[in-house]
Amino acid sequence: MPKKKNIFKKLIQKYTLILLNEDSQEEQFSMRLNRINVLVIVALASFFIIATTVLVLLYTPIHDYVLPSQKQEEVQGKQEIVDLTNQVEMLEQKLSSNDVYIKNLQAILSGQVPIPKIDTSGGNFSSSVDLSKVDLNPTEDDLELRKNVEKEEMFNISSSDNQDSGTLLFTPLKGFVTSGYSTEENHLAIDIAAQQGEAIKSVAAGTVLFTDWTPDTGFVVIVQHQMGMISVYKHALTVYKKIGDVIKKGEVIAAVGNTGELTTGPHLHFELWIDGSPVDPQQYIVF
Repeated sequence: MPKKKNIFKKLIQKYTLILLNEDSQEEQFSMRLNRINVLVIVALASFFIIATTVLVLLYTPIHDYVLPSQKQEEVQGKQEIVDLTNQVEMLEQKLSSNDVYIKNLQAILSGQVPIPKIDTSGGNFSSSVDLSKVDLNPTEDDLELRKNVEKEEMFNISSSDNQDSGTLLFTPLKGFVTSGYSTEENHLAIDIAAQQGEAIKSVAAGTVLFTDWTPDTGFVVIVQHQMGMISVYKHALTVYKKIGDVIKKGEVIAAVGNTGELTTGPHLHFELWIDGSPVDPQQYIVF
């Protein structure tokens, strides 16, 4: 009991808190306190600080930086859904474009597209290329190649009557054949390596049926000629023609490029189709 009484006496024992002016030593403030008063003041101050902090976190913008609200989580979730929806729409558009491209190409290569009648008697052809900026004069190699091809007379796309669409097939590109025609490897074309930007020319007179960009083969040009023949040019750097253009034999239609995923360098992927079936271009053209 004496110890408890001593503790109680200490708690109620009065103390005086005096503030003095350091220079004049005059009393500025004084307060009589005991230990119970000090404990009460400390408890009230702590409660006030805690309550103020809670209120600030709950009802001020600081809350958004410290504790994410349910609304923020909902907004983030909605934004993720919107992003995923946009990605799905983009994929659907790409898939739809690829489906249209495949259907059009199948129709062209199977001969379902009617062959347009081309009047070459007057020599008037429309062109979407500014010929003043394109050098169409044959080089010495082209002249020599023409002579060799004319001597061999490997293939003639004109009829035996009076069609004068231009005798032999024109070499689309002078270069090095890096990959030949092979049905076993499912490579129904030949690859011709050349410098990027070099002119690609049409093998014969005809009408442009397709010009577009595809993920695998880059820029593609498809030209339909007489006698059920179709020529296909892939991986171009740029295309100078549009669908429906009537072109002459040897006219520049594109430039050598390295576009598309299925390419390892600047080259021309050239296909030749007759009556809906692929043929080896090297059987009809000297490269």
